[in-house]
Amino acid sequence: MSRRTRRVLWVVAALGSLALLAVGLFALNGLALADRQAPRMQHLADVPVAPSRSPAGEATFVSYNIAKGFAHKGGLKFESRAFVLAKLRRMAEVIRAEQPDAVFLSEALTELAPCNVDQVEFLARECGLPHVAAGENYNVGLPFARVVGGNAILSRTPLTPVANIDLAGRKPFWVTGNNRRALFVSAEFGGRPVLMAALHNDSFDMRNNLTQAQQLLDFVGDRPAILAGDFNNRPENASIKLIRDTGKFSGAFDGPPTFFEGTRAERLDYIFAPVGWELLESRVVADDTSDHRPLVCRFKVK
Repeated sequence: MSRRTRRVLWVVAALGSLALLAVGLFALNGLALADRQAPRMQHLADVPVAPSRSPAGEATFVSYNIAKGFAHKGGLKFESRAFVLAKLRRMAEVIRAEQPDAVFLSEALTELAPCNVDQVEFLARECGLPHVAAGENYNVGLPFARVVGGNAILSRTPLTPVANIDLAGRKPFWVTGNNRRALFVSAEFGGRPVLMAALHNDSFDMRNNLTQAQQLLDFVGDRPAILAGDFNNRPENASIKLIRDTGKFSGAFDGPPTFFEGTRAERLDYIFAPVGWELLESRVVADDTSDHRPLVCRFKVK
């Protein structure tokens, strides 16, 4: 065997070993190092708690799909860290102005290797909401270079982890598109525990979207619950009708559009509270920092 042949074989073996190592690390991250169905909880003890607009006996919530802070430009193209931080600062300004008790985030990234900003923690700090829960919808990449995103809840008051449940239609961990989970935590309102769910349901298959809505209702059962986020369903569609017809939730089941894309303007985002809570205010903030407008709802807690 010639020296040239030996060199070629050595290079091939080395590249093969690197490829196997990369595949192994990819699998390790997705199978062992991802949070998957476990909510990730944080208490940012150094963050001063922001004031609330709501007097005693009331609660104000914001639901906001932040579209990954517009960090992803498509394919393997990403925005600069400075661009993403500017977007997040504007989003924080909008949230702070509402002085909410809790914020439900959809499409929020906690890691993005090419532009590494923990969007959830950043908004929590900027908004003075130190109690934080994040739930992965996807976690893909290598342990030291990965993309992690999903739903999150930011709160003035403590949160207790419950679950980050797989929703119908979920695919293997290496598929990031349309892979959904629902983040559940618990908090006290009116002296009793209430489930809080941050959602981003199926946007492609409305039959699957309906299955996911039923799955959420089955998980909640008879417990008082707040369901908030991007339901990807219009007021007249089956999923929203299903939730309304249970008689277990109060809130605005219709209203102004929350999602804008070109000529599209649709109501896709909602905040539903336990039945018996009185809806005092529901409005969409006229801010175009994201393709979804923030939805603000204020309730009288009962």
